[in-house]
Amino acid sequence: MEADTSRSLVAMSLDRAASGTSWLPDAAPRRAIHRSLGDWMLMVHGSVFGQYDRQETLHGDSQFGVVDWEMLMAARPVAGGMFAARVMTSLEALALGRRGYPELLQSGATDAGGRLANRQHPHDLWNELAATYDHGLTSSIAFSLYGGVVGEPALGPVAYMHRPSADADPFAPLGHHSQDAAHESFGVVTAGVYGERVKLEGSAFNGREPDEYRFNLDYQGARLDSYATRLTVSLSAGVTAAAWGGYVFDHDPLDPGTGMQRYGASLLTVLPATRDGAWSAALVEGIDIHHHGARAHNHGTEPAKSYHVAASTLVETTYELGARATLYGRVEQVQKSADDLGFNGADLMQLFTVRALTLGGTTELIAAHDLSIGVGARGTVNLVPETLEPTYQTRTPLGFSVFLRVRPAKLHAPAMGTNTPVAGSR
Repeated sequence: MEADTSRSLVAMSLDRAASGTSWLPDAAPRRAIHRSLGDWMLMVHGSVFGQYDRQETLHGDSQFGVVDWEMLMAARPVAGGMFAARVMTSLEALALGRRGYPELLQSGATDAGGRLANRQHPHDLWNELAATYDHGLTSSIAFSLYGGVVGEPALGPVAYMHRPSADADPFAPLGHHSQDAAHESFGVVTAGVYGERVKLEGSAFNGREPDEYRFNLDYQGARLDSYATRLTVSLSAGVTAAAWGGYVFDHDPLDPGTGMQRYGASLLTVLPATRDGAWSAALVEGIDIHHHGARAHNHGTEPAKSYHVAASTLVETTYELGARATLYGRVEQVQKSADDLGFNGADLMQLFTVRALTLGGTTELIAAHDLSIGVGARGTVNLVPETLEPTYQTRTPLGFSVFLRVRPAKLHAPAMGTNTPVAGSR
């Protein structure tokens, strides 16, 4: 009886799993293609958005491009537990170029030795190359091991691509790089223990940011010298809460040898909506304590502060109007430094509080052969402080996009551990 119960606990945890080792609510909608091959259970999921993106002001741009991610997962029972391997890819660097797509007030990457501002960088070709092993210890406790050549440590919420609340939106949140940017870390080891409702885990990982060449594995200078811990609680079938903290060393290629403390919390909910749809929402809070060197002030001509603190808040939601139509939105408040926004000179660590309101919708056109094809649009009103008005020539810079989306069709939620035993299902 105990062995059967522990196997059920493992299957339950794997059904909840999203990006890395994070948990989704049990009621989260799932979109995937399932197949079996002998003892192996296979699953493919992801999204491809072909979009026209236009961001206003002198710091904006317009672009036709493709935003995408694809994941293949395979799992089978091994030695009384469950082994799962996954590969996640993105062709954004080919479709968008190394500077990614325009997004006003976005930051967090470098290009050609400078900050990449007002653009979201493309993700690497290899987003994840990882494996997990889960095994029951008793009738109420199990353990998990996760290792990734490329993977996600236990630092942050479910990554935005995998959150049901962000499912319909092709754009990264403005707070992405202070909340869940570690999902693409080149070298991760995570160990955890969990029960029916609670999961505690810790990670050692390489915190260095990928470079602008997006097709290789970035191991130059790599060390497992960053660390993180996360506590996740499944409050009910429709509500999951998490809190995390960690230290990320040498993450900034323009300020080498420095570190950053990162803390945050998230609340994910999935509730019934009209006509068998789902209403998903997320609240994410993040705090980064940046430690930096002399570059922070006037490129080293004055003594630098030892650190600065930046906070971010995200509220996002997706409401399914039955099987075909979806409405979605985001509200964000993020503190960005002058350095983040690509400024030169003066006090690069001066903080600006920026806000954004995004609304959008999609409708499905065709559902056939396990795939769904739909069209959608999104619009964003940004709000910048008066001090940034001369830079953007307005306090309310605008952005919008239209897109065609291809992704797996929605599945009916199965019983835990029956049809979706592979980590990462949604």
